[in-house]
Amino acid sequence: MQVHQGKKFRVVHCEGALTDLEYLLENERSSKRSSLKQFLYKQIERLGDGIRIASHSFPKEAELPRSEGGANGNFYALKKIPIRGYCWRSKTQHNTWFISHYALKRKDKLSRSDTARVHKNWIRIEAVSYTHLTLPTTPYV
Repeated sequence: MQVHQGKKFRVVHCEGALTDLEYLLENERSSKRSSLKQFLYKQIERLGDGIRIASHSFPKEAELPRSEGGANGNFYALKKIPIRGYCWRSKTQHNTWFISHYALKRKDKLSRSDTARVHKNWIRIEAVSYTHLTLPTTPYV
């Protein structure tokens, strides 16, 4: 896992997330590759520093898995078309954001596979028992 320590938060990439990003960038035109990478890294820096990110560049995507105690919040997307990095703010690790993975998205619709991957990473990292989870009831799941 790669970690960026900002002024306010740690931003941690889940296993495989940076590999996803590098793969997606390789498939973009070289003229666009540099600007995409620079923009996304700047967004990670802003997230780590606790600087507000515009909602169109950091939209709320869907709910995280629910537990017996109720809702666990939402996950968001660091967005620079055509790439999105799905992330959530940890409730178990103080001042930490986790980036689950990066995906290619040419449209706004969230895929079931992206939701499932975020949920899987969230469960693994936040150490919540599978037996205490219920899936959110959103149109995306």
